[in-house]
Amino acid sequence: MTLNTRLSMRSSADRSYLPSLDEISAVTELDSIESLLKEVVARERLLEQELNTFLEESRNDEVKLDVFEVLPGKLVPILKETRRLTGTIETSCNLAENISRKVKDLDAVRGRVGNVTKRVNDILDVKNCIEGVQRAMEKEDYEEAASYIQRFLNIDPSVFEGSSSAEQLRIAETRLKEIAHRKLEEAIRADNNEEILRYCSLYTPLGEREEGVTRYAHYLRNQANKESDAIYKHLARSLGHTHVAQSEDEKPISCQEAITSLFEGVADLIESQTELVTERFGPAAMVTITRHLQAQTDIPSTKIVDLFMETFHISRLHDEIMSQKKRTDGQVKDARDVAPILEEVVLMSQSAELFDQFLRRKAKDANDLQAAVDAENSEESTEPKSNQVKKKTDGLLHVSELNRRMQEIIGFYMLLEEYFMSESVKKAIRLDSVVEDSLCSSAVDRMFFVFQKATQRALLSANLNAVCATINIVISILDRDVKEYLQTLNTKSTNGTLLNNTEESSEYVLKLRKELEMGCQQTFRSLDVKVKSCLDELTESSNNLKKILSKNMDEAASHVMPKVRTFLEAFSGLGYELSEHEFTDREINDPFVQQLIQGVSTVVKPFKATLSSSNFDNFVHHIIRFACTRMEQELMRKRFNQLGGLQFDKELRVLQSFFSSITQKSVRDKFARLTQMAFLLHMEKESDVLGYWGQNSSNMTWRLTPSEVRKVLSLRSDFSREAIAKLKL
Repeated sequence: MTLNTRLSMRSSADRSYLPSLDEISAVTELDSIESLLKEVVARERLLEQELNTFLEESRNDEVKLDVFEVLPGKLVPILKETRRLTGTIETSCNLAENISRKVKDLDAVRGRVGNVTKRVNDILDVKNCIEGVQRAMEKEDYEEAASYIQRFLNIDPSVFEGSSSAEQLRIAETRLKEIAHRKLEEAIRADNNEEILRYCSLYTPLGEREEGVTRYAHYLRNQANKESDAIYKHLARSLGHTHVAQSEDEKPISCQEAITSLFEGVADLIESQTELVTERFGPAAMVTITRHLQAQTDIPSTKIVDLFMETFHISRLHDEIMSQKKRTDGQVKDARDVAPILEEVVLMSQSAELFDQFLRRKAKDANDLQAAVDAENSEESTEPKSNQVKKKTDGLLHVSELNRRMQEIIGFYMLLEEYFMSESVKKAIRLDSVVEDSLCSSAVDRMFFVFQKATQRALLSANLNAVCATINIVISILDRDVKEYLQTLNTKSTNGTLLNNTEESSEYVLKLRKELEMGCQQTFRSLDVKVKSCLDELTESSNNLKKILSKNMDEAASHVMPKVRTFLEAFSGLGYELSEHEFTDREINDPFVQQLIQGVSTVVKPFKATLSSSNFDNFVHHIIRFACTRMEQELMRKRFNQLGGLQFDKELRVLQSFFSSITQKSVRDKFARLTQMAFLLHMEKESDVLGYWGQNSSNMTWRLTPSEVRKVLSLRSDFSREAIAKLKL
């Protein structure tokens, strides 16, 4: 292959190829020579560009080399400065270590100086305490002597090593304690409250604060015991449980009055001592005092409860009532004789509940005040864990003996209350009679007076469990005795008395519920979940009575429906495709409406005199509902023209006006469907209904479905069925 051929076949990728001189000399063709020349020129230019690039990069490298040549000269001073700074830092570090060492030494010296100063002060203080105690003891200023002993007890024991000072002060401490104890006993024997408080207060600076509080609490317990003993003896004389006769000027008291006097006396004692005890012993001491008086009050109060149970033979009465439940031969005791016992129990319970609330409120106030004092002093508690747990409670007995006994007597009370209510309701039913100028018989008022009395009595006890149990008893008697009474009344009395009694019973239950709800909110400050549940069950009992009323109303109305059906027969024979003459004649001689009005008036007249207004309204509405249903059924079998539709609309208005005049409840909803049917039947043309349908209905609420509207329109003999079917309803 020749060079010419090779040159012509080279691609652009082979432009870097340059032929040798021999190969160039062998080129003979002009085109090849020109092509080779162009390649050489292009190659020359490319090499020139690359050379320029290399030269530029070379100059940049020279500049960078110049910088590196200058840099060592600049780094030398920096290196020197760095070495100097390092030396300065080392010097500063050594100096800081020396200063720190000296500061530590000075701090140790200062600590030793402080200890020495404190020791010197303690020694001087010991000397002052010895002199002060001796001086105060000579003057019989025991409070000042106790303050010196307190200062001595706070001094570091190491101060007394090798010294007789501690022994002197301990002897003084022991002597002061003996004096405080002796003087306290003398004050107690003399019943000198001021001196007793004085010497009990001395125990606090002597390091025995709890002992002082306890001694003072025992004194107050004795005071309370004296008063309670006098109250109990007075009660025993009043009830004849003692050989000592009651004096003529001594007023007899009941158990409730006695226990209330007892609680009031203890409460007055606590109130009178609160400020003194808080000032001398601190707020927390008042909790201890209150707990002791709570325990002391348990003793006479339970004795009074026992005396009450013995006087009224509660246990025997309980057994007799339990036995009576298994027999059917009359009652064991007149319910009226039980009422005074019930009143006494609830008043005792009320006093006990209020006294317990008072004690816990005083304990809470004392704990809150102590917490405030502790927070103000910013002292961390160093008490053992058991004491810290104790602070989570109010510090009083959770359930006292009085609480247990009152719960026991409340159990007896509930049995007696159930007996009282049951027997009273049975007696009211036995003595049931018609009351003059009343639509109800006497039993209803009497029964619910008993229920109201019992629930108010339970609220008076201030015992939540007693209230709930009483409500449950009321519900039980309603579901058993009252329902049975109403069923018996249905067989032997008029429908009017039955309906009125049932209605009034339902209303009385709701009234009772409302009174109980308000009473519970006032007594317990809020409605407990258990109380809410009981009240809801009471509402359910009212609803059950309403169901009985509805059933009896349906039955009473069913007795007159045959007559009403007879009055409606005239409507079945009427035609409503009327000519002008017939339309005019029907306005004058109405064969249906007046007959129906006269017939219904005759039927409802006896019920007007015997039914309550609401029952009479419901009775009339039963008739309206029956009449409208029958008329609607008959209507769908008739044929109308426009005059017939107008006539039916007039008749319907007359009937609606009549029924509105004899009942207080609105009848419009009962006539709504018939009224809308009459409206459709006197329209000019089928499409007129679209002006009152859907978005165009304005305030009109349709009771008819689209299907029913088409059926009613199809009753018009002059309307096209095709046009009715095309209506977009």
